[in-house]
Amino acid sequence: MMVIKIGGSVICKDVSSVVRNLPKHASSAVVVHGGGCLVNKVMRRMGIEPKYLTHPGGVTSRYTDLESLRAFLMAMMWINKQLVASLHAMGVDALGLSGADMGVVRARRKERVIIIDERGRQRVVDGGYSGRILHVDAAKLAPPPLKVLAPVAVSDRGELLNVDGDQLALEIAKSLRAERLVILSDVDGIIIGGRVVARLTAREAEELSRSEEVRGGMKRKLLVAAEAARLGVEVTISSGLVENPIDAAIAGSGTHIISG
Repeated sequence: MMVIKIGGSVICKDVSSVVRNLPKHASSAVVVHGGGCLVNKVMRRMGIEPKYLTHPGGVTSRYTDLESLRAFLMAMMWINKQLVASLHAMGVDALGLSGADMGVVRARRKERVIIIDERGRQRVVDGGYSGRILHVDAAKLAPPPLKVLAPVAVSDRGELLNVDGDQLALEIAKSLRAERLVILSDVDGIIIGGRVVARLTAREAEELSRSEEVRGGMKRKLLVAAEAARLGVEVTISSGLVENPIDAAIAGSGTHIISG
């Protein structure tokens, strides 16, 4: 089994190469997608300015109040159904889901979160409608058909929650006991000193996540990769904009994170 995470940067720039490559892996994969750039466009059309939180350690996340959640859901489900429609056109039996459908992904609302404010001080703020993943129902995700998931979960109270796509991909890989997690971005891998780092151990990935050369969403990707690698899942962070990007990742492109 393999979990494929299609980053929002790929979705918004050009997802066609990924879509063309997916049929080859449809019988042994689960797909998770992002789409933050489209979420931001929808929010701004609704008169809402996107907000981001910086957490201790430098990891960033989207702040999701109720109005932002509505925009998030609209954008993510549009992306989800566009992906499924494209796969259908190539003869792939694909099923697009949010994590709320059939209770596939259950989460707890983050009522409070610790952030670093503009003055560099730690503060506790309301968590909005973001969630911490509690459970993934593996039995409902195994192919066939190919499942394509938007990063939305449901709480025991019936709340729809925004969950991080990389974290969701990790939790799915854990629940399915996947052998591989492929994270597709708009860069060729982890780039340090202008060069792609070909291979990292889980420990090295975690240490590198604290480097000043690694910023924003890539910090979270490295932390996710380190956790997955410790569980025996080989992780590849590579470009989704090249031809046959999934095949390229499996063949050795990008940065590979392994246990050790």
